[in-house]
Amino acid sequence: MRKPKSVRDCALFLLEYSDRTEKELRQKLAEREYEPKEIDEALSFLKEYHYIDDAAYAGKYIRVYSARKSVRQIRADLQRKGIAAELIDQWLEETPVDETAQIQAYLKKKGYRPGEFMEPDAYRKVTAALCRKGFSYEVVRKAMKHMCEETF
Repeated sequence: MRKPKSVRDCALFLLEYSDRTEKELRQKLAEREYEPKEIDEALSFLKEYHYIDDAAYAGKYIRVYSARKSVRQIRADLQRKGIAAELIDQWLEETPVDETAQIQAYLKKKGYRPGEFMEPDAYRKVTAALCRKGFSYEVVRKAMKHMCEETF
């Protein structure tokens, strides 16, 4: 059942604790049974005063997650949130994601040390886990090769 709040107040309340994209906010307001016309008007107001800004959201998201997520994962997350692919590409160019460093950190966290021999079964398991995290096979292979060749 819809609360007696105005759609604008509800939108501002939703933005109070967490940034959201236009698509996410539109969905939340629609779930609360506001009329599409009311939602459009509220979103226009919010955009005008920069309470929602998908470009800024994408940049912030990439800066925050570039040390923990692969490019594929970041791209998929942002597209799911309604950010345009061109905007994502632009921000990814400006904020590089060091996937090799992330993979090496993952390997160290799992107990693998530079220069240490890795059993073939362990190599396959780690490679599969990293690929499921969104890293490309080529980047995983290159990072693991570099890690195996490093010396203490």
